[in-house]
Amino acid sequence: MSSAHLKKFASIKPADIEWRNNLPYSREFDDIYFSSEDGLAESTYVFIEGNQLENDWLTLDQKQFFLAELGFGSGLNFLITANLWQEKINAHPELKSKHLHYISIEKHPLLLSDFRRACEHWPQFSKISEQLIEDYPSQTYGRHQLKFEKINLTLTLLYMPVEEALNDLLQESEYQQNKLKFDHWFLDGFAPAKNESMWGDKLCQSIAKLSRVGTRLATFSVAASVKKPLQNAGFEIKKRKGFGRKREMLTAQLKQRPDNLNQSKFINIKFEKPWFHYSQSDASNKVAIIGGGLAGCATAYSLSSKGYSVDLYESNNDLAMGASGAAAGIFHPQLTGDMNINSQFNWLAYLYLLRFISRLTESEKEQVILSHGITRFLANETIKKQLLLLADSIGIQDWVKKDEKYSDSNAVSFPHGAALDISNFCQLLFDKIPVHKKKLLTNNKVTGLNWNGNNWTIQSAKMNDKYSHVVLCTGAKNHLLDQSTVDSTNTTRGQTCYLSHQPLTEHINHVLCEQVYLVPHQNGDFHIGTTFEDFHDDDLNLHSQHDILNKTSAFLNELSIPFLSTNEINTKKLAGTVGYRLHSLDRLPIIGGATDHAKLSKDFEKLGQKRIARDNISCYNNPGLWLNTAYGSHGLLYSLLGSEYLASLINNDISPVGSQLGWAIHPARFFVNSLKRSQSSNARD
Repeated sequence: MSSAHLKKFASIKPADIEWRNNLPYSREFDDIYFSSEDGLAESTYVFIEGNQLENDWLTLDQKQFFLAELGFGSGLNFLITANLWQEKINAHPELKSKHLHYISIEKHPLLLSDFRRACEHWPQFSKISEQLIEDYPSQTYGRHQLKFEKINLTLTLLYMPVEEALNDLLQESEYQQNKLKFDHWFLDGFAPAKNESMWGDKLCQSIAKLSRVGTRLATFSVAASVKKPLQNAGFEIKKRKGFGRKREMLTAQLKQRPDNLNQSKFINIKFEKPWFHYSQSDASNKVAIIGGGLAGCATAYSLSSKGYSVDLYESNNDLAMGASGAAAGIFHPQLTGDMNINSQFNWLAYLYLLRFISRLTESEKEQVILSHGITRFLANETIKKQLLLLADSIGIQDWVKKDEKYSDSNAVSFPHGAALDISNFCQLLFDKIPVHKKKLLTNNKVTGLNWNGNNWTIQSAKMNDKYSHVVLCTGAKNHLLDQSTVDSTNTTRGQTCYLSHQPLTEHINHVLCEQVYLVPHQNGDFHIGTTFEDFHDDDLNLHSQHDILNKTSAFLNELSIPFLSTNEINTKKLAGTVGYRLHSLDRLPIIGGATDHAKLSKDFEKLGQKRIARDNISCYNNPGLWLNTAYGSHGLLYSLLGSEYLASLINNDISPVGSQLGWAIHPARFFVNSLKRSQSSNARD
């Protein structure tokens, strides 16, 4: 196994907790998580009042507030803040159109059982803590973003060492013009004497770079190792009476942002990715989305949740008629033993989709869920052992398990995986958008896009209209993607089969998948898929159906499950769906700003052969034109996380994925690689 990615995951371990007198105590740092006297009152005094949160929320003229915390711990500070925010938006109508982003960094997150026990101390926050417990993420490296939509609040947990987390946020902030700056900071790590990594000059410099002039900060510590680094970073510090028997605490406000005098004049392309720079995202209330499949509907849903109105253009007469038109789609994590970049995006997308489904009403779940649980049969015993070993080593045993029913095979169980009705899922996403915030334009093929320097004009079969932002969510065989020079993709044909075969219902009550997948329906029918073919045929193909059914027969024969005879396979009438998937060559989606290839070529024509001056670096996207495509066979799994990431770019929000993953799905990545290869080849010649 490669250690590069696994080392990051190994750095995140659940907190080593000992409960003393019903209070959580850290064995590693030899300290309590909250005061035994009145932890709630102390946190309110130090962090809420120390940061003057209520006053700033009511007086600052901004649509979004960004609050960062170092040390999520028991979650007490978050619960207090979320509860106060809820009280204030209920009391002050002007706050109802605003959003609070709470970002918290934690290297040693509590296990769910410990977190649930800690929350029992504060029953007054039960409505918020119950959702947090329901959506509680795995204790795995990376970002985990949770939505509290009813109170306009987003919690983003960064499970990583504090220095890595701040660097990740800095990269996000620096790679997009006009990107977020934090308004408030809670410095709530364990005391400096017990946890030096949470304090110091470098950390305070990073905090200052992520702040605006006027940003407030509060901490319980008044140690010199805290005060001096803050002052050196440009903060004006003030001592304040401490809580209870404590003598003092510290508040601070940024008076001057750090300069970049220590920044080199030239780009270090070994560590920096200047070709991924985005221009400022202009404010706009309306966005055009082209394509009404999974990506388009998820994009519309994500943008509408941030206050945008959406016009959704679809060339067919309804949603989900293209590659998203398969009757059923399955989702489960597909992980490699070394948790490479693809696996990391896959895992976060899986958790994100699960959190969305958990918040659905029972009637909504009935509308979209066809079957609960997935058993996957892997290629061999070695791969199975590697996957189960990975699950054990990074703490995801509840999500990836040995399958007990098929324990003698190479099967693993994904108990949270499921099969969904894709058409109903797309419709559900669109239905969740308020009526006054959406417009569905069916039978309206977009024929062209033109940029006039300020807006994009959409030319379609029925109308022309102008937009500041246009998102291409189209898939295979679409000329607009060619016009936007999306390269390094290929297309595969996928055919599925409908089957009614009563004997199967006695043996299969959830999804089984190997080279094919079988989805049981409540009426006893099965949906079987799918092919990966390199030819084009929009009609159901008899040879393709035979291929699916023969593979199914061989698979079920190994499990001693009765199936169709050869004659029944050959004589079965055609029934199923056909669609075309667009894949990128690295099997990751293409999400982000459409690339200005001419500008990129000009500035990096000798990439790797000359020093690139920092002052000459520009932005390399076409303003207002965005891509959300190339999901391949992972459209159901990737669509919500991918669309939320795209919406964060358009809205200058905190991203739900880290910078490394953002670069991995960036539309410019293939073009930059082709520049490197071309220049490397020229150098050899």
